[in-house]
Amino acid sequence: MMCPGLTREFEQAPFPRRLVPAPKTFFIPMDKEIAALLQRVKEAGRTPFWRSTPETARGGPTLMRLLFGDAPAVAHVEDLSFTTRDGSSIGARLYIPSPDADSLIVFFHGGGWVIGSVADYHPFTARLACDTGCAVLSVDYRLAPEHSFPRPVEDAQAALAIASREGGQWLGKPLRRLVAMGDSAGGTLATVATRLHGLTNDLKPVDLQVLAYPVTDANFETNSYQKLAEGFLLTRRDMQWFWDQYCPDISRRSDPEATPISASDLSSMPPTVLLCGTLDPLLDEGRNYGHRLSEAGVPVKVVSCEGLVHGFLAMINYSPTAGRAYQDIVNAIRDCSRSSDDAS
Repeated sequence: MMCPGLTREFEQAPFPRRLVPAPKTFFIPMDKEIAALLQRVKEAGRTPFWRSTPETARGGPTLMRLLFGDAPAVAHVEDLSFTTRDGSSIGARLYIPSPDADSLIVFFHGGGWVIGSVADYHPFTARLACDTGCAVLSVDYRLAPEHSFPRPVEDAQAALAIASREGGQWLGKPLRRLVAMGDSAGGTLATVATRLHGLTNDLKPVDLQVLAYPVTDANFETNSYQKLAEGFLLTRRDMQWFWDQYCPDISRRSDPEATPISASDLSSMPPTVLLCGTLDPLLDEGRNYGHRLSEAGVPVKVVSCEGLVHGFLAMINYSPTAGRAYQDIVNAIRDCSRSSDDAS
């Protein structure tokens, strides 16, 4: 089921029929709050991820814990678990903001497939539930390198499947809309799982995917990787390190379940909202993935968030520009959840 209100909006601004180069905005002014954050990071002299071990990387606070603030109260919060196809037990946290909630967002956190957790993202996912009016299922997928590719993908696919089967039971009413969402590496899992989910005929389809600065490729030679290699929070060497933990066999990185831009057919994908920070090394691959979706006939809206760095969802209470980008997400999900089944 496609979300009609969004479809019309997406189709008003199609991509050009070519690969989209990075816009010439690498040195545009950024929010003073983000500029101050980058300066603090520089002065703190923190050990970069690429010089860390997974254990030491997990030992420090995530950006979400440092910047987001407290979680709002949610009417119902419940910890769940489900079983993957290899028999592993995966945790998840369900947020139901009100008895009226009839749509469900399945959310996959960021962290380069190596760090991050449901607990880290608790303030954000609670806020997402309250602001959208939708229930949220936040998934604690297994992390690399202990559980390297394709295990996190299998976990994400299992989460979407159980959400489509049991979401209505959790909410006490038929599930109206199913949304897949993730940021950074979680965006990768969200979109890969959505494509695989769409190949099944017996499960409720995903109605909308929301991807915030997703990892869609393993090409470190793009213009944005070259121009933004250092000094903008996430670095080129950091991303190479994350890929080495997640998919150490370089020959497997062209698998479309690892790099979603490699998929030969994206035509079955649902309407998509894709947000890219213009000061993010992943800018080009995000925009190019949006172009691929558009070429496949998928209604897609790419939001270029000027002056924002990678990880800006952690900054929505810190940076006005990040707050406005987050509101774009909320509005898109609200429009989808409220659209009528017979709209065109």
